[in-house]
Amino acid sequence: MSVKRIHIPRRIRHLLKPLGWLFGQIVRLRRWCYNKQVLRSRRAEVPTICVGNLAVGGTGKTPHVAYVISQLQSSHKPALLSRGYGRRSKGYVFADHVPEGQMSASLIGDEPLLLHTVYPDIPLAVDGDRLEGIRKLCQDAPATDVVVLDDAYQHLSLKADLNMVLTEYSWPYFVDYPLPAGRLREFPSAVHDADMVVVTKTTEEPENIRKEEWRQKLLLTPEQPLFFTTYKYQDPLPVTAPARQIPLDGLREVLLVTGIGHSQPLADYLGKHYLVHKHIKYADHHQYSVAEMDALAGELDVANNPGRIVVTTEKDWMRMQEEILKKTVSSLPIFIIPISVQFLFEDEQLLFNQKIQKLC
Repeated sequence: MSVKRIHIPRRIRHLLKPLGWLFGQIVRLRRWCYNKQVLRSRRAEVPTICVGNLAVGGTGKTPHVAYVISQLQSSHKPALLSRGYGRRSKGYVFADHVPEGQMSASLIGDEPLLLHTVYPDIPLAVDGDRLEGIRKLCQDAPATDVVVLDDAYQHLSLKADLNMVLTEYSWPYFVDYPLPAGRLREFPSAVHDADMVVVTKTTEEPENIRKEEWRQKLLLTPEQPLFFTTYKYQDPLPVTAPARQIPLDGLREVLLVTGIGHSQPLADYLGKHYLVHKHIKYADHHQYSVAEMDALAGELDVANNPGRIVVTTEKDWMRMQEEILKKTVSSLPIFIIPISVQFLFEDEQLLFNQKIQKLC
């Protein structure tokens, strides 16, 4: 097994490690208090599926939430609840109650907006208080018989019926360390409370995956199933009027713009199919400004490079549609790369689907 560890200078890691250890011990004590019922943890009124992780961002929760919804929607009445990270609104917001034309990433968050765009008929709400959010969501959508929670593994006051922990193939939690020395929210031992673990964004061929070695390093018990998934990238999809005027076979150069947790797999994929002129990277959930979009237009220089386009992620596109940006953004040839989750092993996919269905 070969994994790539994100480099943090040894000197800085050494200085921060005591703080990481202290942070890890504090959150470990908090989890222990909930497990021993020193602090109260409650189940919701309907079955809940939590898609979470131990790290801060970048593990692919949104595509996996979308996959879970795709498996449930034909036989159940699922609903979605998220914290809505990065939004500027407060409290509970039910997507169907937002007036027409006012829906935005700043209101509900980029990831919930993406899920709402893909699944407009699935009830969706955002709320930092998951238990209260579920209660209100079930009032607004009384037919709901299962709630899928995005990023709630550390929300211990809610006892989820199925806890799913994701970890990225190129940066699994067993090579990481708690904040601020690393990017873990908890020590790796917190995975013991998970019902399953999914290794995401796998770049290795199935025959080269050493499952037992991964299980040992991930600290899994025999009762915890392990799954491996990867991303399936689709052809670039035009999302602006200028982009629709450019045939895909006429593309020559790509300007990649990303504000996600880990954009290298996408960059690698595009590099195999197109000439990537430049990759402009921003932090995860970056809020784009008019000045940045104007600078992007200048970088494109469409007059002298008619085949040059902007390629971004679905999540970034949600944030580029803010009202203040629309005038500039609509004038640019922007394409998105839709992605979907693909299991490396067929038997694992069948088992995963069965566990999701069995819960409900």
